[in-house]
Amino acid sequence: MAFDGFVSHHSEHMQTLAFNQPSSPPNFDPAKCKAEIIGHPMYPQLLEGHVACLRVATPVDQLPKIDAQLARSQDVSAKYSSSPAAGAAHHELDHFMANYVLLLGFFKDQLQQHVRVHAMEAVMSCWDLEQSLQSLTGVSPGEGTGATMSDDEDEVVDNDHSLFDGSFDGIDSMGFGPLVPSETERSLMEHVRQELKHELKQGYKEKIVDVREEILRKRRAGKLPGDTTLILKAWWQSHSKWPYPTEEDKVRLAQKTGLQLKQINNWFINQRKRNWHNTPSTSLKSKREK
Repeated sequence: MAFDGFVSHHSEHMQTLAFNQPSSPPNFDPAKCKAEIIGHPMYPQLLEGHVACLRVATPVDQLPKIDAQLARSQDVSAKYSSSPAAGAAHHELDHFMANYVLLLGFFKDQLQQHVRVHAMEAVMSCWDLEQSLQSLTGVSPGEGTGATMSDDEDEVVDNDHSLFDGSFDGIDSMGFGPLVPSETERSLMEHVRQELKHELKQGYKEKIVDVREEILRKRRAGKLPGDTTLILKAWWQSHSKWPYPTEEDKVRLAQKTGLQLKQINNWFINQRKRNWHNTPSTSLKSKREK
């Protein structure tokens, strides 16, 4: 059973680390040792730390297997809780549990660092290979068969390998495969991408908000109030034959509207662009051409 393998794995460490003995003594009872580990107050933290390490780099589509094995943990706990406690001194077990929980926490941090930094290099390299393959063949990776192993290997990998066992006797899942990633590898790539996206978003959240506010401020600044626009349009209509205000005209308009000279200049430039085809000079020129 998967959970059983997890308990066995840690009981072996307890034997070698806590009791400082390279091999089992004649009176060592593994069942009693497992029962004492499960009955210890820090056992939930030990299990939580172990599972946290597994979740860091486990592909998303494999996470349900961990949850399924956790759901069976109560049955395994009940199995070992019925056994009598081991005869080791309690302070030795306390020392072992505390140090192992700290070790798992440190190991999880190291795994996260690897996944978020070093694994990203592999992801980017894989994407580069996909682009190179597509440029050479004209076929995107999604259009292929997606096969990464033979049918026989597929059957072996599909077996319910224990995620809690200390070792795996099946196919080496870390070996180098084809250039086109499998669905599991794509899932891991997506997991890493989402993690990085979340961290970047959190790290640049304040800057994004500042940029958004600056854009909105400039948009608001670019729109003139309605009453000032009416004043400028009135001057435009009264000088339609020559809509070029002098510097004195601009100063008077600035006093009336409360705008800056630069805003007034920009408004007249844009207004002439919008109405260039309706100006008298343009109409006169078109008549002469006729």
